[in-house]
Amino acid sequence: MAPPPSHFAKLEEEPKPEKLYTKYRSSRLRRSQPLRSGDEPPSDIRPESKPVGRRRPRRSRRRKIVLALLVLLALLLLAAAISFWRLDRAVAASNGKVDPQALKALAPYSGGPENILFIGSDKRPGDKASRADTLLIMRVDGGTKSISQLSIPRDSLTDIPGYGQGKVNSAYSYGGAALEIKVVEQLTGIPIHHVVEMDFSGFPAIVDSLGGVDINVPGTIDSKYPQGLSWTEVHFDKGPQHMDGNRALVYVRVRYSDDDFHRMARQQQFMQALEQKAASPWNIIQLPLIAPTIVDNMVTDMSMTDLLRLGWDKLRTPSGRNKKFVLAGAPQMIDGVDFVVLDENQNQQLLTDFLASTGGS
Repeated sequence: MAPPPSHFAKLEEEPKPEKLYTKYRSSRLRRSQPLRSGDEPPSDIRPESKPVGRRRPRRSRRRKIVLALLVLLALLLLAAAISFWRLDRAVAASNGKVDPQALKALAPYSGGPENILFIGSDKRPGDKASRADTLLIMRVDGGTKSISQLSIPRDSLTDIPGYGQGKVNSAYSYGGAALEIKVVEQLTGIPIHHVVEMDFSGFPAIVDSLGGVDINVPGTIDSKYPQGLSWTEVHFDKGPQHMDGNRALVYVRVRYSDDDFHRMARQQQFMQALEQKAASPWNIIQLPLIAPTIVDNMVTDMSMTDLLRLGWDKLRTPSGRNKKFVLAGAPQMIDGVDFVVLDENQNQQLLTDFLASTGGS
């Protein structure tokens, strides 16, 4: 009879369970060995996990971005609505200042090029009525994207109904915009559809609202300029200059260093510089904000729609389609008074060219 197996014999017959992962010294090595089915990796080599935290869904972020953009758009629309409301009120106030007789004097507009008479006026101490210091006809044709300007010498000798012969700008002192419109139409044969009156006292505010103007002064100017009842010396260096409203006003009005024709050339140069400044990206963006300031300083029959259309036509007009003309004449002393006697033959062709310059009839 065989003796029962000893305890040590049973231990020798049963296989010893393998110690998982103990044969690897490095957790890096243990991590590289594949696990057998049913095995669990040790806690020290489980895959690294990111810090526990609540991730924001992408949809939530997009929703917030869209909401922020909608709020910004709403604010911009509100600002635009307020600005256009202010502009509409300013234009309505400006329309209300127009002399009813001037409205009757305007020619009806039936399409095509529009002729706008700009009257720059001032009133010196002691004067009973304002005087026209600048007369300019702007012819605008949105269809052909062209704009032309015709300057009229303010001392031009002409017939003034009811007053006989006199300077063309005297009509404004005698009968305001209504008589000035009639005299300009009579002198040029051009129908006037709209009128814009601008007092020079409000001129600096308009220029400053646009951030000033940049003008290349063609030659050195040393002259005198009226300041109330006295005179002051003024000087402009030749070359590019940035001018604020007050400085630009002196530049377009100074005349005692040359003659009225040089003065008109400076006025046209200023108008071009002002148009360029108004068309700058920054001023286009803030135009609804500054437009009321511009309109507050002028009197016009043009509605807000007319003014917006004029601004749009100016923006679309290339520089090559913006032409400038000046009625031709020569200074002459008559009975102790300085006049400009216009050259009828030369001006007949000039007016024909002016009308044809916009491509319309």
